[in-house]
Amino acid sequence: MTRYLLYFLTGFAHALVILIYRGYMGIEPTIYSTIALISGMVLFGIVSWVKLYLERIGAIMAMLCVLAIVPWAIDAGRKVLAYDAFLSGVLIITQGVLLFFLLATFATSMRYVFSRGSWLTGTSTPGLAGKLFFSALPIAIIVTWLLIMGKIQ
Repeated sequence: MTRYLLYFLTGFAHALVILIYRGYMGIEPTIYSTIALISGMVLFGIVSWVKLYLERIGAIMAMLCVLAIVPWAIDAGRKVLAYDAFLSGVLIITQGVLLFFLLATFATSMRYVFSRGSWLTGTSTPGLAGKLFFSALPIAIIVTWLLIMGKIQ
């Protein structure tokens, strides 16, 4: 269960911060941010869902998504450190939290991908009702986002 939340929060936080950087701060999209945005959305929208049903595939997909986000994290961290403004402290803290989520997700995925024990060991898996609820959560967020974006534009 904690892996589900970790994947969900990591993907959602990265996608949200990238969208905020692009929308409110006017930072031009780069190939790094585009790949990280897609990987973040896949991590919270698909991988967290797949993890509930297929442990092995979910852990491998999470590791690949995290590896795709790393170049953006390095590029964004470099830009934040060079940014000389009033909000630079807030941006550094934000990048630090994102880096913590990224490292925790990577370490957890590596543990489950390369462990010799059973793939089902670790945290407990929710029952059928929990799986249905947690499966619907990313879908509801994506649908809500699409509805809001459709009304704004």
